[in-house]
Amino acid sequence: MLHCQLRSPDRTFFEGETTSVTARSPRGEFAVLPHHAPLLAELAAGPVRIQTASGERQFACFGGTLAVEGDRIVILGSEIVPREEIDLAAARRRATGAVGSDAEREAARARLRLLEKVAGSHD
Repeated sequence: MLHCQLRSPDRTFFEGETTSVTARSPRGEFAVLPHHAPLLAELAAGPVRIQTASGERQFACFGGTLAVEGDRIVILGSEIVPREEIDLAAARRRATGAVGSDAEREAARARLRLLEKVAGSHD
């Protein structure tokens, strides 16, 4: 087992024992299992999946870092949204009503795509 902490600057989203953690770096998706080598990784926007003895927890993570030392994982995300707190209607309104530069509008659409992926909705 691994002890995992998933935090943002203002909140702890998960702390407990896990069997695996899957996240995304700028180079692609990776998993951390018990007895993993020490690691410090930059996180790209993507899903974070934490597997526990009772099931899987999913989160949308919009960047951060992941550190592994021994059987301990600490994930510090710049912004994290638990699957159960995703409001797709609000995200869709935000994406369709986005004003500003092309980059700002594309960022709102990318945010919506990630939230839809984590929520399991692709409509």
